[in-house]
Amino acid sequence: MSVEEGKQLRNHGMGVVETYSKDIQKRAAKHAIYAVAMNHRPGIAWTTDEVHAALKRMDIELDNSRLLGPLMKKAQRAGVIEPVVCYACKRQETRLSKRKERHAGPQYVWQTTEKEWEKTHA
Repeated sequence: MSVEEGKQLRNHGMGVVETYSKDIQKRAAKHAIYAVAMNHRPGIAWTTDEVHAALKRMDIELDNSRLLGPLMKKAQRAGVIEPVVCYACKRQETRLSKRKERHAGPQYVWQTTEKEWEKTHA
């Protein structure tokens, strides 16, 4: 399988997850992502562990936690968040999850963009 085929399959899978998720869960997850982003200054790294914690405080449990993948990508495209990239290898950094149900699985590291932070905290 080529890299392009892999990307197409990934994007298709992310679309399916988002399409079949409940609207209330999508709205809550978007709100939680934005809230976490606005609680972390640019340059302060965070992961979806913090988003799950925000959802828990909202008393929302996602039927499929994979919903956060496409929503994080949407927040990135909207300029709200950006990946934390390793200077040496030029790949997005990962950090092991602290959530018990993730069994210390790796997850991407994000940060809030300067532009969004300034817009909200000016």
